Amino acid sequence: MLVSWVEESSRDTALFEASVIDWLHEASTQALSATMIAWLAMAIAAGGCQIPTAPVGDLRSPTPEDSIGSPATPASPVDPSPAAALRLLGRWHHGPVYASTVSGEHLYFSAGGAIRVLRLNGDKNGDNAWDEVASITTDGVVRGLFAAGDTLYVADEAGALRIIDITDAAQPTEVGHTAVPKGTRSVFVAGDTAYVASGWSGLGMIDVSDPSAPRTLNFFKTTDRAAGVYVDGTLALVANSSDGLRLIDVSDPLQPVELGHHAMPGYAFDVVVSGKHAYVVGIEENLGDDVGLRIIDISDPSAPVAKGFHKMVYGAERLWIEGSKAYLAGVANDAGLIILDVANPQSPRWLGRYHSPTCSEAVSIAGSHAYLAHGDKGLEVIDISRPTAPPVVNHLEAAGRARGVRVVGNVAYLANGYAGLRIMDVADASSPRELGHLPTYRSLDVDVAGDHAFVADDVSGVRVIDVSKSNAPVEVAHLDTPGEAIGISISGSHAYVADGESGLRVLDISAPLAPKEIGSLDTPGYAGDVRVTAGHAYVADGDSGLRIIDISDPAAPREIAHYRPAGDRVDARQVDIVGNHAYLAAGYAGLAVVDVSDPAHPREVANPKEPGSARTINVAGRHAWVGDYAGLAVFDISDPSSPREVAAHKTPAQVGRVFLAANGAAYVAAYEAGLMVLALDAKAN
Repeated sequence: MLVSWVEESSRDTALFEASVIDWLHEASTQALSATMIAWLAMAIAAGGCQIPTAPVGDLRSPTPEDSIGSPATPASPVDPSPAAALRLLGRWHHGPVYASTVSGEHLYFSAGGAIRVLRLNGDKNGDNAWDEVASITTDGVVRGLFAAGDTLYVADEAGALRIIDITDAAQPTEVGHTAVPKGTRSVFVAGDTAYVASGWSGLGMIDVSDPSAPRTLNFFKTTDRAAGVYVDGTLALVANSSDGLRLIDVSDPLQPVELGHHAMPGYAFDVVVSGKHAYVVGIEENLGDDVGLRIIDISDPSAPVAKGFHKMVYGAERLWIEGSKAYLAGVANDAGLIILDVANPQSPRWLGRYHSPTCSEAVSIAGSHAYLAHGDKGLEVIDISRPTAPPVVNHLEAAGRARGVRVVGNVAYLANGYAGLRIMDVADASSPRELGHLPTYRSLDVDVAGDHAFVADDVSGVRVIDVSKSNAPVEVAHLDTPGEAIGISISGSHAYVADGESGLRVLDISAPLAPKEIGSLDTPGYAGDVRVTAGHAYVADGDSGLRIIDISDPAAPREIAHYRPAGDRVDARQVDIVGNHAYLAAGYAGLAVVDVSDPAHPREVANPKEPGSARTINVAGRHAWVGDYAGLAVFDISDPSSPREVAAHKTPAQVGRVFLAANGAAYVAAYEAGLMVLALDAKAN
């Protein structure tokens, strides 16, 4: 599977980056083997891409708009898009945990578009420790947090630095924000200046002397993507992806000057300074890279000198230094928390670890506990008073990446990645509310028939869940499939499963408690979605385009035709069928409209090219909703041969699946940004 995935994905840099990110940060449920790492390294070299730290909203190559050179150019933090016809009705903000920080007696940690507040210490009897006391939502996805006194600074990946007053931790209040480049993931505050690591835009410097009116001072373009920043006095240190560590004099933020540079293998992601040493962590770029923790003497910033090194298998993205110990948030083979003794910087010494099969994102320390941000898995509280074998003493659940959604009446069923299936009350679209939750392996799509939800659960196959009680869903059956169950569509007494490299699988679900496979057809590509109508299944099959399959006999499906858009960047992700037309989200090949009035002879009638990558499609009435890495576009398809864009909306994260309800609302599974509810204004209708 990995070989074909690499061969297909490496043809397209942006597609490959997105796939690697998902695979490493979301799907690494087992340690990476040397063979896997070798293939990843080969594909990185072939595709010419670099691995960002997690899924981002826009994975195109850098453009002049990304290379911020003046305070006027960063994007707006809340971009409603030029077409005002598409508006946000409501949002369920919750998602993965990417960052945490400590201030006084409280821990602040991100959860998608929300920040949750945790009390660290209990009363004299030890009660109420780690109780959640408050939360506050943001417009985007929270990737970085920094606490200074009574103020919390937030790197919002949608393109904002947010400033929150935490004088009363139980009532955090946003007091100001300013635009920064989209994708900003790290913030550090020294004095009256906030420093942000803003990817291709480099190091940003923002005057926060008036928290209600933060003001951008300057951006200093680094040679690669700025991933992490730490400021020591007038020296800013930037973890600069494949270009190592950059040391910059910021005594005058209007005229920063680079003093020194320290090259290192792999991708540098984070840096912390303690005394005269900089501690840098990164991850592997090429097979055999020496990655891990690097300790660098920065006494002379113009000539940094390597002092110590602790090798890891794949590496870490974030770290925390406390006293003589280093705490590393590892990924892949190094996933979990790794604790090192760095009392002697020239010879860091292993102490112990908490190992997890999934990647960790960040770590913060308070007293005898480490708080490990663990993506979809939530937040772990780890007792570090026993560093050789640190146990988890508490765990807080978080939401995963919202991948698929179905709505029945006032209830939404959300395929929530590693967090499983969530059931939401959406009677009030402005305030979706969770009713129930059932963990699964990795929920990617869901369809509903009667009292049962059928979940496409990746390599775990299909799960059947009794949802007759929304607040207490129960799994009642499970059927493994040979591939990766990615999409599912129910028609009558059958479920049709897009099973990745194993093509189309047909299940008899007439007895929901005992589903059985009765037919299958291996497709030549990677089946990611399926729609069924009038005795035919239409499969979005990756670089093999659209496959049209006769299912008049569900036990013996047979392909009767196929369609593939022109070009070499085809990646058919999703398909929808309305009337005599199939609408195909075909990646960088755009939106394809195909006449299937004669399914055996499909005919392309339109193929408008999108500026991004068409990844999702849902059609209702005369509108087609197309999602990509950066948001949604709505096309008027009253004339299918001439689709016309009538509205657009930028989303804080990439779009998974969209469900169009009878009431006109669009329910958007928006990955880390949770569930969004959108609607077209009358002028677009």
